[in-house]
Amino acid sequence: MEWIKKSLLGADFLIFFIAGFLFILYNNEFANYISIAAGLFSIPLSLVFFRNEVHQDFKTSIVQFSILVSAFLLLIIFYYITDPSWAKFLPIIFLTPVTIEEFNFRYLIQRLLFRNMSPYFALFLQALIYMVYYSKYAIADHGAAYPFPFNLLLLTSVLGMGMVYGLLTKFSKNFLPAVTLHYVIWALFPLLAHFPGIATTLLPT
Repeated sequence: MEWIKKSLLGADFLIFFIAGFLFILYNNEFANYISIAAGLFSIPLSLVFFRNEVHQDFKTSIVQFSILVSAFLLLIIFYYITDPSWAKFLPIIFLTPVTIEEFNFRYLIQRLLFRNMSPYFALFLQALIYMVYYSKYAIADHGAAYPFPFNLLLLTSVLGMGMVYGLLTKFSKNFLPAVTLHYVIWALFPLLAHFPGIATTLLPT
């Protein structure tokens, strides 16, 4: 039974991964919708298959959830005052890429599917898969957006941030702190854009 659960969740993750890849490579909106749908579907699927583990992980996460909600609301309010056009995108960004990516890479892959292996190996493995997922930006249009050596900077920064998000997930035992950090980084895009060195390192993640 365990392998059936893992196989179904793994298949859903592969659809999310491959469709997201095809969306960037071929600018196919249908593939994007498929990726989002698969990424979202993994959440209720995980709740059904691993409800005991999920309940255990989240039963003491009220403070973490409160911090996430506070960050979400405060940043939206801030941008509605300073940059309303960007504020309108924040709920979409919060859903995808932030929540979908953090659940699928950090919680589904790292915490649920690979929970029987070394936690640090699982952490590194999800970061490596995360880097491969983001390599789509380095190879799209024959690397036009990220020519050498910027393609290497992209991949190493994604790997590094994947490790950071993974560590947050490991020690918190859920993905809420990683979602909070990921969302804050994305939300600060208009401000970080004034610092190219920081933006180039953080924003692709």
